[in-house]
Amino acid sequence: MKNNIILYQEISLEIKKKILNGSYPVGSYIPSEPELEKMFHVSKVTIRQAVSLLAAEGYVEKRRGKGTLVVSNQLFNKLSKAKSFSKIVEESGFSIEKKILSIETIANPEIDGIKQAFDSEVTYIMRMYFLNDIPYIIYRHYIRKVNEISSGNLNLDHISLYQLLKENHQIVAFFDDAFEGIALNKEEQTLLKTDTATGLRRTRKSYDQKGNLIEYSTGTYNTQVFPYRIEYEV
Repeated sequence: MKNNIILYQEISLEIKKKILNGSYPVGSYIPSEPELEKMFHVSKVTIRQAVSLLAAEGYVEKRRGKGTLVVSNQLFNKLSKAKSFSKIVEESGFSIEKKILSIETIANPEIDGIKQAFDSEVTYIMRMYFLNDIPYIIYRHYIRKVNEISSGNLNLDHISLYQLLKENHQIVAFFDDAFEGIALNKEEQTLLKTDTATGLRRTRKSYDQKGNLIEYSTGTYNTQVFPYRIEYEV
């Protein structure tokens, strides 16, 4: 039998999935604790741990005498006290523009960790961020194949990559980020319109609730234009 810690985390992920896909919309109440006990065939303690985890992540709030209210369906609530990087950039006086450079379907991406993780075709999206019309970030996204899309009908300025995944029934449960200083290659220097020799590489891997990789993205930053910063509220 699975230990209690793993069990309550799995139940929390199942409830979170229903919040993210709209089964439990913002402003509604999730089933009561007794109902959840019956649904998952677990104890009251396990359900309370699962709900407490959702509350800590910012998805729900317990209302005395009423139940547990869904207050957010935003994916990364755990980062809610960290100001978004886009917000930091805008507050520094820059305007941000996003442009899709290419979209294609790739059968066998030759990248370490991707070919083994994706057992089918992937959708590859390459896009550029500009700060005051200056090339700043090259993004390369590899995601499980989504519905037929093209740069003409996809606007990732108004729909996030994670909303796109959600609409294709791929729910991100957790992710990890890695940062490293890199030497820019000729293609990257050309796209970023810079002679700068070095840059910052951010690699993100996103997983579903079963631990399957559903997104692999890299962002290559020209930090001479603007340094990568994270600001936290305390």
